[in-house]
Amino acid sequence: MKSIEFGKLCQPINLKYRELFGYVPCPADYLCNQEEYLEALKKSVKERKELKEYIKQREHSMEDLNKRY
Repeated sequence: MKSIEFGKLCQPINLKYRELFGYVPCPADYLCNQEEYLEALKKSVKERKELKEYIKQREHSMEDLNKRY
């Protein structure tokens, strides 16, 4: 799936997610592909549980947070 298509599919679900939890999750913070992320996001909104209940979050080390690109 292309990034633009993925973004368009996520946008309405992200709005609902933000209403429920006060923030929009970032796909890069989770260990899954776009399809798995989208399905988990839909399920999360439907069942009113945070996304981390359905897919594993990436562990960020302090080195990652200090990287400069």
